[in-house]
Amino acid sequence: RGALLELAAETGKWEGTRVAVASRTNQVEWAKSLLSRFEAAPGVTIQDLVVQAEIFPGSKRKHFQNLKRDTGVPFSEMIFFDDSTMNTREME
Repeated sequence: RGALLELAAETGKWEGTRVAVASRTNQVEWAKSLLSRFEAAPGVTIQDLVVQAEIFPGSKRKHFQNLKRDTGVPFSEMIFFDDSTMNTREME
């Protein structure tokens, strides 16, 4: 939440920074709806910050391949946070 608050509040400082979401879930529509329900800062939802969301069951690697293809951002310029060691191991 701190990183999203910084991105939302300090827009000039982080100009050009793009935020994407990659989620492995069977509850696709529910997960997508949460992006517009949680605020990163007052009046700014997570959805407002996100340029692309890869939300579907399956491989985290596939999520990131899609992000790279669709955004043109190379893996070396992406930062990946996850609370699941299964996902982080898959991306090593």
